[in-house]
Amino acid sequence: VVAIHAPHTSITRGRGVVESVCGDARLRCAVAMGDWNVPGRGVAALWEALIGGSHPGQPQPDRRSCCWPETHHYGVFDHLATNIIGAQHDGHTVHPYQLLEENPVKQ
Repeated sequence: VVAIHAPHTSITRGRGVVESVCGDARLRCAVAMGDWNVPGRGVAALWEALIGGSHPGQPQPDRRSCCWPETHHYGVFDHLATNIIGAQHDGHTVHPYQLLEENPVKQ
């Protein structure tokens, strides 16, 4: 399992850490979730740079989940992806923004 907050450009570091922790299991048994900073269709290229092995199936959810305020930002960036054969998406919930009273301009 890999938690990710990908850069807005490309992934240039981290693969060695994933390889050393996960070994060859990453090639066919990886789950990665977080802010990929790309829509779902862009995850495969970042996956290759960070994890390698089989590309994931369609990352989910592939819908707007970021950023506040939505009038100024647009992000379809938060996904769970896996290369486990037979794994299936069985639904998801994108929760509304929280703690807006703390700072209504930034999430």
